[in-house]
Amino acid sequence: MKFQQDIQYFPASVRLAFVPMALLSIYIIQSQTRVFTVSRNEAHQGWWMACLYFITATTALCLVAWDQIQVPLKFMYSCFFKRIGNHGNDQQSRLESFYQDQAKIYDNSRGALLRGRKTMLKLSAAQLREQIATGITNKRPIWVDLGGGTGWNIETMNESFPIEQFEQVILVDLTPSLCQVARERFESKGWKNVTVLCQDASSFQLPGLEGSLEGSVSLVTVSYALSMMDHFYPVVDRIQSLLSPEGIVGVVDFYVSGRSNAPAEKWSPQQNRQCNWFTRHFWQAWFELDHINLQPGRRDYLEYKFGTIKSLNRRNHFIIPYLIQMPYYIWLGCSSARQNELSNLVEIPDDTDSVMSGHSNRSSFSHANSANSLMASRQTRSVSSFSFQNKQWRLDYNPSLSCHTQFRSYIYAFTWEDPRVDLQYLNISKDDVMFVITSAGDNALEYALQAQPKKIHCIDMNPCQNHLLELKLAGITALEYNDFWRMFGEGNHPHFSTLLHNIISPHLSSYAFQYWNKHSDRFSHKFYKTGYSGLALSILEWWIRMQGLGKDIDAMTSALTIQEQKDIWGSKIRPAIFSPMIQKILHNPMFMWNALGVPINQMNMFLKECTTQEYIENTLDPITSHSLFSDDQYFYYLCLKQRYTKKSCPSYLTKDGFETLKTSGALNSFRLHTESILDALKSMADGYLTRLVVMDHMDWFDPDACEELDNEIREMKRALQRGGQVYWRSAGTKPWYNALFEKHGFVNIEPLGIRRPGQAIDRVNMYASFYRATKP
Repeated sequence: MKFQQDIQYFPASVRLAFVPMALLSIYIIQSQTRVFTVSRNEAHQGWWMACLYFITATTALCLVAWDQIQVPLKFMYSCFFKRIGNHGNDQQSRLESFYQDQAKIYDNSRGALLRGRKTMLKLSAAQLREQIATGITNKRPIWVDLGGGTGWNIETMNESFPIEQFEQVILVDLTPSLCQVARERFESKGWKNVTVLCQDASSFQLPGLEGSLEGSVSLVTVSYALSMMDHFYPVVDRIQSLLSPEGIVGVVDFYVSGRSNAPAEKWSPQQNRQCNWFTRHFWQAWFELDHINLQPGRRDYLEYKFGTIKSLNRRNHFIIPYLIQMPYYIWLGCSSARQNELSNLVEIPDDTDSVMSGHSNRSSFSHANSANSLMASRQTRSVSSFSFQNKQWRLDYNPSLSCHTQFRSYIYAFTWEDPRVDLQYLNISKDDVMFVITSAGDNALEYALQAQPKKIHCIDMNPCQNHLLELKLAGITALEYNDFWRMFGEGNHPHFSTLLHNIISPHLSSYAFQYWNKHSDRFSHKFYKTGYSGLALSILEWWIRMQGLGKDIDAMTSALTIQEQKDIWGSKIRPAIFSPMIQKILHNPMFMWNALGVPINQMNMFLKECTTQEYIENTLDPITSHSLFSDDQYFYYLCLKQRYTKKSCPSYLTKDGFETLKTSGALNSFRLHTESILDALKSMADGYLTRLVVMDHMDWFDPDACEELDNEIREMKRALQRGGQVYWRSAGTKPWYNALFEKHGFVNIEPLGIRRPGQAIDRVNMYASFYRATKP
C-alpha cells in the first residue's frame, strides 16, 4: 500500500507514535460526539469501546510497523499453528509445505531460535586454518553443507574462512524453496565455486561426477538438520565416506539426553549433557509435532562413528529466559582414522615407554612391560576426545569423578613460588625429566624457557589449574604477543571470546575449551581477581581504598631505589596492613584457605613456631629491601595492582621470552596430568624422573594420618633415577615429614634456605624453608 511505503520514511519511534495518537483520536471523538455509542447499558458499552480500542490499536500497529512484525507473525504461524501435515512418506513434500511460505524470511526469523551456528562455523574454520598452517593438508579444502537451506551458513563462514579459499563448496538440501533462496544469495555474491544441490543428503551426487567426492571432503557441516532427517543412519554413514582422513565434521542441533548417560560419556564425559525429566519428554513431544526427532540415538550414533574433537552442551533461553530452555549441542568430530593417518604429523612426540594412563592402579612395574601396558590402555580409550587433539599436552582423565568435581574454579591465578631460586638449585639440563605441581603454570613455563628440559610433567588434582596452564600453552602457540600480553599481563582482553573460537580453540582439549567458553568473562575486567586467590586480591584492593593508600601504593611500586621503597612501606603502608582488623582476618582459617590457599594443617605447622602475625611480619617486612617492585618484584606488584608491567613480570610474559617459547619447541615437553600426585607417580616407570618439585604440597597432610604421603615419598624414590632430587618448600623451618624421606632411604636431606626475621630467602618469602633430598 502507498501509505505503508510512505510511512517507512519516518523513524520507528515516530511511526509507533501513531498508535497512541489513533487511540487518543477515538477517545476525543467519542467524548465530544458520542458517535460510537451503541448501547445504553454501561457494561455493554464499556466492552464495545474496549474492543474498538483494541481493533484500532492493532490496525494502526500493523499499518505503521508491518515491516517489523510481519517476520515474527509469519514465523509464529508457520512454526506454532501450521502443521507440516501428512504427505505420506514424501519428506520433501512435507518440508516444502512447511517452508515455502517462510523461505524469504527464514534467516530473519531463526536468529534467536537456532543458536550456536556461528560458534560451530568458527570452530570449524579454526581447525581448517590450523591444518593448513601445520601442513596437515596442502590443498584447498572442499566443504559440504548438508541441510544448508538458504545458504546462511556459507555466507556467515565467509567472515571466518573466505569462500574463495575453498576449492569447492556444496550445499545440499531437500527443500526447493530454500534452495532457490540459496542460489539467489550466491549469485548476488558472485561465488563461482558454490554449488546448490536439491537432493537427499544420504545419496546426493554431483551431476556428471558421481562418486568424485568420496574420501576427499575436508569439512562437512550439519546445522539443525540431522534431527529433521527421517533416516539418519545412511546420512551419518555417507558423511563418513565423504571425509578425507584429516576431515572435520561440524554439527549443531537440538537434542535431549536419555535417562542414563550416553555411550560416548563412557570414554569422554561431558558437562551439562543430561536433561531433567521434564525437558527430555516435553521437547521431544513438542518437536515431534513437526516431524523433528530429538531421540538420543541420533547423537549417539554420530559420536560412535566419529572421534570427538570439541563438544558443548547448551540451553537456548528462547523468548522467556530461564523458563524456556531448549537443549542444543555444538560438536566437532573427525574420522576415527585421523589419529593413525596423521601420527607422523603430530607435533608433540610421545614418551610411551615411560608414562602410562593416569587411571592405572598399579604401584610399580618394570620399564620393559610399561609400553605393552600402555598400548592396551590406549586401545580401550582410543575414542576419547584427547586422542584427536592437535596438541596433545593434556593426558586423559575423567572429569565426572568426585575428586575433580569438587573444584569449580582454579585456586591460584598466579604462581606463588620464586622460579629464580628454583633454577639456581635445580641445575636443569636438556636431558632432565621434571615432575612439578601445576599451580598456575608460571614456574613450569620458566623452567621450559630457561632450561628446555626433555619433559615437564605438570600435575594437579584441580582440573581448572590445568585448564589455565593449557590456555597459556595454547595462547603462546597461536596468538600474537600483544594479545597474549593483554590477557595475562594486563589481565583483560575485550575480544577474548573471539580469540578463543577463532584462534585458540584448535590447540585446547575439549574439556579446557568447554571451561573457557563458559568462563570467557574472566578476561573482561581483571583476570587476576578471579579464582579463589582473587578473593584475597579483592579484599586487599578494598582495604587500600578504604585506608586511602592508593597514592602511597603507586609511589612504592614505582620507586626507583630500595631506600625509597622501604621508607614508604615503613611509614605509610605497614601500619595499615597490620591493623587489628587485618589481624583478625588473618587468624580466620576459612579466609586462610579460601583466599590464600593455606590449609589448616599448614597453618598448624607455623603456629607451632610463631603466631600468625609474626609469620606475616617475617614474610612481608624483608620484601621492600630485597628488590624493586618496578622492575623485578612482580609477585607483590601483581597483588597490589592486579596486573603486571613489561618491566616487572614473569619471563614468559616478556616479548623475548614469549617468542623463545613459541619458536624453540620448548612447549613440546609439557604433559598435563589431572590426578593426584600419588596416582601420577604410579604411572611413571622406574627411574624415569630426574627432578621433582612439589612446592608446599606436603604441608597439607595431617601428621597423624600420613599414610598417603608415606606412599608418595616411596613412589618418588621408585620413579627417580639415581642421583635424582626432590625439592619442596614448607611453612615450618623443620618439616615433620623430613623423617619420612630418611625412612625411605633418601640422603642429603638439606635446607637450601631457612627464613630468618628481617631476611628474605627469595622474592616471595612466603615459606619458612626450602629443602632438597637426593636418591642415592
